[in-house]
Amino acid sequence: MQSAQPMRKIFVSIGLTLSVVLAIFLISFNSLVSYGADSPDQVIEQYLLALENKDEDSILKLIPREYSAKLAVEDKIVEFGGNKIQERKIIYNKIKPVYLTANVQGFYTNSNGVRKKFEDTLIISYRGGSLLELNKGRWYLKLGNGNVPAPEVQPAEPQTSPPKKSSL
Repeated sequence: MQSAQPMRKIFVSIGLTLSVVLAIFLISFNSLVSYGADSPDQVIEQYLLALENKDEDSILKLIPREYSAKLAVEDKIVEFGGNKIQERKIIYNKIKPVYLTANVQGFYTNSNGVRKKFEDTLIISYRGGSLLELNKGRWYLKLGNGNVPAPEVQPAEPQTSPPKKSSL
């Protein structure tokens, strides 16, 4: 029975060593494949640069991994890709403590040399870090299919007469 005790210590030691190595690997891998950005401004700048370069992968890295956003990103690139947005104006609206909308406006010159107006409304969210992730929180672009909260809507003005019923 005494020989089992040293073997048990060896297995515990090997298990702890493997756990530490695995944790270091996961932390290193997470920092190599970083999603989101450090600030809302950085999300917008990276998004606009990726649009300019038609870089689908860079936009997808701004979006939470659980979102199904490939089609939405392709649509944005088709609509605005390849154009440098100039004279940018960004207006932030806070929807909830961790959600912002950013109304991005500007101009670009299309391939025909025509100056076009650029407008895009982006939803950006913050996710705090956790002890398991061992990193600080990040800001993400909400694009594609996922859970985006509805904005808080102001109550409508009272009607002076009831709405008309549809004849359908």
